[in-house]
Amino acid sequence: MPIHAPIVLRFRAAPLAMPKHARLRAAVAEAVEAGEIPVGAKMMGERELSELLGVSLGTTQKALGSLVRDGFLVRRQGHGTFVGSARRPVSGSWHYRFLDDDGVSELPVFATILERRLVTAEGEWSRALGPDPAGYAMVRRALDVGGRLTCASDLYLPASRFGKILRMAEKRLTDVNVKALLESEFSAPTLHSEGVAHVVQLAAADCSVMGVAKGAWGLEIHIVSRSFGRVPITWQRMVVPPTPQATTVSRPQRCSMAWRVASRAPPRK
Repeated sequence: MPIHAPIVLRFRAAPLAMPKHARLRAAVAEAVEAGEIPVGAKMMGERELSELLGVSLGTTQKALGSLVRDGFLVRRQGHGTFVGSARRPVSGSWHYRFLDDDGVSELPVFATILERRLVTAEGEWSRALGPDPAGYAMVRRALDVGGRLTCASDLYLPASRFGKILRMAEKRLTDVNVKALLESEFSAPTLHSEGVAHVVQLAAADCSVMGVAKGAWGLEIHIVSRSFGRVPITWQRMVVPPTPQATTVSRPQRCSMAWRVASRAPPRK
């Protein structure tokens, strides 16, 4: 079956009361979620699809543009538009965002759990979060940024308060904004964050996760997040590989942030 066939069928079956761009967006998204269009398949051109469906080029561009922002489709400059994933991207990334080639649109981020464990050793996390007799819950994730690059993230939380996160079903932490989860599950909203960024030679384990050569250099970001009474609730180590993609530091509503760039990289242990 041609890749456009399920899109056409779903578009024509959608309620006519819906705006055309919304009908087209829903048709593509539902076809991807149903597995009718395989991940990695190349979409037909916007002009061709517009003519096939009898809609304006602007309608098609609006529908496909929103699907790119949500990660269902991925644009590769000079090659076309491809089916990305039926997974929903992490919503509301609070500390960092990655920009597409236009310098404005944000690339979707998809989070996959790599490891969860209880850490009793001391480190930067214990110095930032304070002593906890129960140890620290560590969640390691790979962050796929719009199919362009992969980042590594280690999140540490005081186990006496957040140890439950180690026992949650994995699907509850996949493609999830952990900060939002802490607010909804533990009544611990993030109200303030401070971070420091270093340019470092990447550790071998991080290179393996990100698919870059050993010895490569990248950006390592350390973020401490605080809740009521400025009590620290998370310490995060975020690693970004060498990439031409622009990054931005974002500040969510209700959360103040302080950032600095270190003049020297931290010692590698």
